[in-house]
Amino acid sequence: MSQTLSQLNAQACRDFVPTLHTTPYPAIDASLVNLPSPYTVCIIGGHGAAGGGIARSYARAGASGIILAARNRQALETTATELRTIHPNTKILVEECDITSSTSVGSLANATKAAFNNHLDVLVVNSGVSGPMGTDIIQESPEDFQTAFNVHAVGTFHAAHWFLPLLLGTEGGAKSFVAISSMATPTVSMHSHYCASKAAQARFVELLFEQYAGRGLFCASVHPGGLKSELSERVMEHTGSRFDRLLADSPDLVGSFCVWLAKGEASERRKEVLNGRFLSCKWDVNELEARFDEIYEKDLLKFRIAV
Repeated sequence: MSQTLSQLNAQACRDFVPTLHTTPYPAIDASLVNLPSPYTVCIIGGHGAAGGGIARSYARAGASGIILAARNRQALETTATELRTIHPNTKILVEECDITSSTSVGSLANATKAAFNNHLDVLVVNSGVSGPMGTDIIQESPEDFQTAFNVHAVGTFHAAHWFLPLLLGTEGGAKSFVAISSMATPTVSMHSHYCASKAAQARFVELLFEQYAGRGLFCASVHPGGLKSELSERVMEHTGSRFDRLLADSPDLVGSFCVWLAKGEASERRKEVLNGRFLSCKWDVNELEARFDEIYEKDLLKFRIAV
């Protein structure tokens, strides 16, 4: 069966630039970055594959403070121990947080304010969930559909609602809001609960851009690559299928990419062009920068209704 236009569009998104990376490379090497001080980063979903990779990259770049948040405190403590070996001077705060609970996310925001003197540069929303993969809505679980929206869409709203005042109020801060997305976002041929909730999350990031870019906010949805993780293992266990060949990317790639998004030189142009858009950490950043004028003029990498 031939591919639909939507499937071809999703493939074009995956291959937006010619070169796709699987590991960090010199242009985005976080260890070559010297972040200003203070520089504080909060990662909701701060353990596991993507969360650990992001945390390690910010530690290598010299972040003065990192908040690790999730429901699993023991897993967070493991990540925190690793960060202390990378950059002993980084202040690490570990907090339990359920992103589906407004009260819990509000408490995390208050703990961040108290621990870091009302200073926050970057918020990364990395919480994710998925039920079994499939292409039949009738066979999908209503509970999986509801849970996916609670985590990806409602949870991202909670994060923005409670943390935007802190991000926007940090004088001289990076004012960056990053949602870890998925290449399922532009896809319509897979399990609906995951694709639809990730699309809703990315659209919400576009709303953040429309409402707050004028106040200095930078926001983006970032595909983290194909990662071997607890989430991918659960999905494969549920479906009885293996797709390990698609899970060959280093978790440090998405971490390095996130640091690159808001770092030092040329960052103002980078923020101007990429603000509010869907991005992949796999895209070569030099090739991406070569398309900046086209991206800006055609307003690419955003959702559209074709008319």
